[in-house]
Amino acid sequence: MSGLAFEWEIPEILTRAEHLPSPPAVAAEILRLSRDEESSIADLAECISRDPALAAKMLKLANSSRFPMGREITTLERATRVLGLKTVKLMSLGFSLVGAVPVVLGFDYKRFWHRSLVRAVSSRALAELFSKRCGDEAFLCGLLSHFGKLVLARVLPDEYEALLEEYGGMPSIAIETSRLGFSSTDLCATLLKAWDMPELIYMAVGYANRTDELENNASEDIQNDLHDLVEIFSAATCVEELLCDATKAPALQELHQLAEDRLGVPTKDMDAFLVSLQDGISETAELLSVSLPEDLSHENMVEQARMQIFNVSLGTAMDLQNAGHEHEKVAATTMHSTDHLTRLPNRAAFDDFFHRQAQSRLNGKSPRALGLILIEVDGFKSFNDTHCHQAGDKVLRMLGSVLLREVRKGDLVARFGGEQFVLVAPHTNAFGLKTMAERLRKAIAAESIAFEGTTLSVTASFGAACIACFHQRTDADQLIKLAERFLHKAKENGRNRCEVFNKVQFPPCQGNPFSR
Repeated sequence: MSGLAFEWEIPEILTRAEHLPSPPAVAAEILRLSRDEESSIADLAECISRDPALAAKMLKLANSSRFPMGREITTLERATRVLGLKTVKLMSLGFSLVGAVPVVLGFDYKRFWHRSLVRAVSSRALAELFSKRCGDEAFLCGLLSHFGKLVLARVLPDEYEALLEEYGGMPSIAIETSRLGFSSTDLCATLLKAWDMPELIYMAVGYANRTDELENNASEDIQNDLHDLVEIFSAATCVEELLCDATKAPALQELHQLAEDRLGVPTKDMDAFLVSLQDGISETAELLSVSLPEDLSHENMVEQARMQIFNVSLGTAMDLQNAGHEHEKVAATTMHSTDHLTRLPNRAAFDDFFHRQAQSRLNGKSPRALGLILIEVDGFKSFNDTHCHQAGDKVLRMLGSVLLREVRKGDLVARFGGEQFVLVAPHTNAFGLKTMAERLRKAIAAESIAFEGTTLSVTASFGAACIACFHQRTDADQLIKLAERFLHKAKENGRNRCEVFNKVQFPPCQGNPFSR
């Protein structure tokens, strides 16, 4: 494990705490058996049987709607055979750790469990939707995803209670990091590693919000599964925001985009998927004997999100109508922010949008990563020299048209200057950014331009960078410089290619023990 993530120790402020949790004895024994190649499912069943509460949960799971067997399963031995070795290991670990959740006076357990179960059940369902074979791992990671918040509320009651009161609920990862120097997911992942949980589990929990660090910090043998889990977690975060937050529209829009881009299904199918999660969440809550808030109709929540989207659109239309008498002012503003040749937003419009996105991350309003892609036409000078400037203009207009056609909702594509274009992706991670850049590169290469009896072929080089957490104002400029550096790398390596920055090199938060 040398050189991999989460090799640090628990921060000093936490080592002084009196109630830092330890794994239950049954969980420690399950982990030991999981590492023993000679252990059998019968050994696991015997271990689980020593904990009556855990044994009852495993029996309930075997009799749940996920494992329809036609007749009731009444013995733990048969339940373990029905569930299978991997499911027994992971679910018994999750259930035993959940049983050790510390009691914290004043903590909103209903909200905690609602978010945890939404993340767990949606992660498993999304794994199936994406045809990935890591549903049990996704469920366990989701179940433990907010465990660190509960630990912080217990071991740092004064500091974390102040955060809970100030932000009216569970503070974001960015807010925790800025105020404490580390986040609850950092703490959770570090505890899971200290408890000898599988690397795949603690890495997925710890890097769910820091995807740009993954490739250089995970063992090679778990890279593919880890990428799958992080992709699933990204979508599950949107599901959690939709079902648990007051502002639902952005999450539903992103899930609709996921349905179209990743799954190739209509948005109504995604809405039906979201509604279908309700039974699984309720069943899991009953299985774990935990209480959830009342009135959690998923159908109503999806409808609320639709209405929020509609109200935003209606408000925009009314604003335009009411501002009709100022059409000259609007036209002047539009002209000022639009590139006259490509009709894309210009550099000024990019600067405004990009720095607003960066600022929202600095002040904790947006916990999401921010991606940037710089695009440059390959050999642009030859179009002007060999043909004429009209040919060069036609190339730029074509490129602008392709980028505008292919860009996702919520992203901004603009002319950066000369033969360069820029794309800002507010809702992505390093893996998504790489996929997006490659898709755009292929779309441009597939186009051709008819000019004065000849056909012009056009390619472009891409440099992309993505960071998950902004610590200081200069990080925005650093992100642009990184994209420029990797654009130069793409050109040096033969052009018509994508080079993506995928390792964090920004200065860590001051005093952050989790940023070695």
